[in-house]
Amino acid sequence: MTKQDELDRLWSDPAHWTRDGAYRCAADPRMMVLKRVGIGYTINTAHRRSWVMLGGLVAISIAPILVSLALGRRIPGWFMLVTLLLPIAVAVITLVWLSHRDSR
Repeated sequence: MTKQDELDRLWSDPAHWTRDGAYRCAADPRMMVLKRVGIGYTINTAHRRSWVMLGGLVAISIAPILVSLALGRRIPGWFMLVTLLLPIAVAVITLVWLSHRDSR
């Protein structure tokens, strides 16, 4: 049995999926896997690094709000645009990179 066959077997086992579509398999080394229903990827919540990644993405998402609150009305418009777009770009690039890296 090849490594890909083993990963496919783990992914298709219903015991590793919750009713709401979350994937949890400690034996699967991938941080992200294809969703079982729908389009896209889901995070393997049993993978230790996935929680670090989620925490980082949440921190990056909250950063513009904290910067805006700290600067108040003194914040320039271009800076607000950058602080809103940068976290989105970082999150998208990170998730795309992880999905391609883990699918090999």
